[in-house]
Amino acid sequence: MKKVISILLVVSMLFSFAITSFAGGIGENDVLRFRKNGTFKILVLADVQDVYPIEPSMLTFIEEALDYSDPDLVVFDGDNIVSEDVRAYNQLLTPLAERNVPFTFVFGNHDVERENFTAEQQLAEYQKYPGCLAYDADPAIHGCANHNLLIYSSKGNNIAFNLWMFDSGTSLHDENGEWLGYDWVRADQIEWYNNTRDAITEKNGGKIVPSIAFQHIIPKEAVEVLFYETDTSMGELTYNFNDGGIYSYVPKIDKFDGYIFEKSCPGNGSDGQWDAMKAGGDVLAVVVGHDHVNSFVADINGIDLVQTPGATYHSYYNNMLQGARIIELDEGDLDSYHTYELTSSFLATQSGSKIAEGGVRSEASYTFSNIMLPVFNVFMDLLRDVFKAFTNVKTDVIK
Repeated sequence: MKKVISILLVVSMLFSFAITSFAGGIGENDVLRFRKNGTFKILVLADVQDVYPIEPSMLTFIEEALDYSDPDLVVFDGDNIVSEDVRAYNQLLTPLAERNVPFTFVFGNHDVERENFTAEQQLAEYQKYPGCLAYDADPAIHGCANHNLLIYSSKGNNIAFNLWMFDSGTSLHDENGEWLGYDWVRADQIEWYNNTRDAITEKNGGKIVPSIAFQHIIPKEAVEVLFYETDTSMGELTYNFNDGGIYSYVPKIDKFDGYIFEKSCPGNGSDGQWDAMKAGGDVLAVVVGHDHVNSFVADINGIDLVQTPGATYHSYYNNMLQGARIIELDEGDLDSYHTYELTSSFLATQSGSKIAEGGVRSEASYTFSNIMLPVFNVFMDLLRDVFKAFTNVKTDVIK
């Protein structure tokens, strides 16, 4: 019996390799399709950022998040596993394999900081597991595992939607080892995006296919909208971009829905990613991680920036926001999407949850956080209303 099970497991993994290998230059696959009811759901897990052995609470959260959301795809949005011990991958991905949930991922800055475990080796490790749809579309460009995945209509084989995965890089240093900030999506990656988008449009009979992009590090363009510009650098107390732009850490409260509890940590430069996506006309939103205790949606010059909170128990987190993000698509309205947080506190307070048994946080902590989040929502909405009212009054006085 054990031999039969082993054979079946090997066959399953080979099938997974086949799916990945034939993913194609424009993200063709046999897996992603809208359900018969016209819906498609994505579970986004950012900054799991764990080692072997993974925190039991983290694994239980993933299992319960999968069971609660019943996703069609899981996207790991960077800083996934920060250990060279490959047993951590087995722990992370087994809950998905057991539920036959396909997944993909992007690399974060910490993923690629390991000297003895390259990004290419990590990609190969992911691809060993059933349901892995990640691949490296063009190994010649910056980063690793830049790729896209097409989602087909519920009926027939028409392309309905597209998902972009960008490697946004890691920390930058000068020749003396001095830290220069974080990397960004580079020009050759943007060229790949443009070419692939055009190929998808042509394959779709000349009609642009709507899409959502995923990357780990927040783009510089978002900070320029969300935070106040200033003339004076205060060193580490301001954003000092390589083009000379200086921005304070004070957010514009009326420019986002959600929470900014820490300064964003963006790429230090830009090769025009946001302008390219605007010109392309296909990207509805860019989903990022990286900043563990921020969670918001903001309109950045016509494209949404969706910040996913950290899921981690191994690194720092906010008790109220710790968790994941759900993205829901409706085949009947592909020019929009719906997104919301799925917090560990919400799941831990559901009947039968075992998350608190991991011991990192108490049941009281989860319960208090689950009560406080909606209260804080009301407070933030009130604060925004007051700010907007004050701004309008000030504008009228100036006029």
